[in-house]
Amino acid sequence: MQLNKKERKSLKKVYRKELVKRSHIYKIAAAWVTTVPLSAILAALLFFMLRGMLLP
Repeated sequence: MQLNKKERKSLKKVYRKELVKRSHIYKIAAAWVTTVPLSAILAALLFFMLRGMLLP
């Protein structure tokens, strides 16, 4: 199956859009990987600080 120049060009555009979408997914995943554990650590610190203050 032979593609003419116009069809190849349109295929390249679609492929580039897919690559851009994939890079967005990687950025979002990286943000989740960093923020979720950090928020869990901060919540634990806050919990234990408050618990320590309220204990007699």
